[in-house]
Amino acid sequence: DTYLDNNMVERMNRYISLSRKNSLFFGSHKGAERGAILYTIALTCRMHKVNLFEYLTDVINRTAEWQPNTPIEKYRELLPDRWEKAND
Repeated sequence: DTYLDNNMVERMNRYISLSRKNSLFFGSHKGAERGAILYTIALTCRMHKVNLFEYLTDVINRTAEWQPNTPIEKYRELLPDRWEKAND
């Protein structure tokens, strides 16, 4: 089926729109980039019904000891949708 709108994406964009005023204070382009990454992670967790606090706590604890040459696939395993399946 093809739909004329995509309510899920529109609802997710609402959070970004509401945060525009706060995003003026990221301080730099690099800060804004990091903020956008965090928004993306938070909204992806919300979309997959993953508890953001539990997710971030687990990911930070797992990656704290990783080396810079850690294979990218290990990072991909920590994406919210994959993390959710592995932690069910």
